[in-house]
Amino acid sequence: MAFYDTWPKWDPVIILVVLCLIVLVDRIWEMILTKRQQLVCLNSIMVPDELRGIIPPEVYFRARIYELHKTELQIWKYLIDLILSLCELALGFYPFLWGLATKTLQPVTSAEIWISLIFVFYLTIYICLRFLPVLIYDKCLLELRYGLSGKFPWYLYCCIGALAILLSQLVLLPLAAAIVFSVTLLGYYFFLWFWLFWAVFTLLLVFFLPYCCIPCIGRQVVLPEGTALHAEVKRVCDVVGFPMKRVFIIKTRTMQYSNAYFYGSCCLKRIVIFDTLLLNKGMDANDLHPYEVGRGLTNTQVAGVVCHELGHWKHGHFYKATIIMKLHFFLTMGLFGLLFHCPQLYMAVGFESGLCPIIVGFIIVLRFALTPYLTLANVLMLWNLRRFEYAADSFAHRMGYSIQLRLALVKIYADHMSFPVYDNCYARWHHTHPTILQRLAYQQKLDAKAMRSGPYQT
Repeated sequence: MAFYDTWPKWDPVIILVVLCLIVLVDRIWEMILTKRQQLVCLNSIMVPDELRGIIPPEVYFRARIYELHKTELQIWKYLIDLILSLCELALGFYPFLWGLATKTLQPVTSAEIWISLIFVFYLTIYICLRFLPVLIYDKCLLELRYGLSGKFPWYLYCCIGALAILLSQLVLLPLAAAIVFSVTLLGYYFFLWFWLFWAVFTLLLVFFLPYCCIPCIGRQVVLPEGTALHAEVKRVCDVVGFPMKRVFIIKTRTMQYSNAYFYGSCCLKRIVIFDTLLLNKGMDANDLHPYEVGRGLTNTQVAGVVCHELGHWKHGHFYKATIIMKLHFFLTMGLFGLLFHCPQLYMAVGFESGLCPIIVGFIIVLRFALTPYLTLANVLMLWNLRRFEYAADSFAHRMGYSIQLRLALVKIYADHMSFPVYDNCYARWHHTHPTILQRLAYQQKLDAKAMRSGPYQT
């Protein structure tokens, strides 16, 4: 007897009402947050004082128009998703689609694994059709309102949608078959095996990331000795005891985004600098495209960014983030297994008693039943990631690299301009990093605190 058999038998109708309330609260809250961001954008007519002289007014205007377009489209997406999700739950969409897949294969087989593949194929078609109201709203209304001309004619979108349906099957069908097969094979506690597999996989990824994933971006080499950049980076690395042989440069192929990051531990720790972070990619200006000339940071500014990454290392953020993610996924899998095996959940969305398709259970639990926990966990983890960023900025400030880091942040933003003003609640709910204005304000706060505490060495 399963442990949930001793629980009170909830009426499936009550469970259906709870699922509908979860969808209703979640989507309305997201619409409220997006509306707050839209109002902030509407009221932010002038370039913020901190970025005046950095962002040309015409560029800021275009970024503001794009943000207004994006937020209004996002509100429409949430509204459409709310309506369709409630209809799916209330009208028994998933039992209908499962029955359609069963009838399709009825002359051939009744095996769940093959029915699951047809179900996924039909679901993919439905998802593409589900997106049509959003696409029509965007192309027929928003692009005209905001003066954003469409890039493709309507028939090309139809071709892209059909191609997406076909290509997605290359991933979705094997994945669906693997899920059904593994759940059948592993039995009742399959979710614990899933967690163990994911835990081992992510640990192995630390070992194989430089050899499997990085080559897709570009060629990774140790930061060359004898250069001015090496001397600047070595100066800050020597202070904290980080080995220079663990500082790498990625010679990117087509990437334009400027970035640097720290990951790993012990002998596997690395600080990786994208060549797009360097002034003119560390190359002669004649070898670059015109739009690439002048982008990037000076050597001292790169050293400020490296000092920020060293802050992540000194504070053990990689270890902490790894443990938090493992714990979060363990709790997710535990709750998932608890709800996945509950027959009343399947009955609530319209299935007959005793019919609990595996692939449908994954969709119902992950998309609806687990939403409250996943939302709360996501907000807490985003808060923790932003806390890590502030701690690394504080470390760079204590090391005397506040000015260099501040100039680097502004220059990176100037190279890749986006709308800089965000509603605080919206940012807390969605952003992994503090906004550019928040980070500059935090550096000023650290400066004021240092002034009150007395002089310090830079």
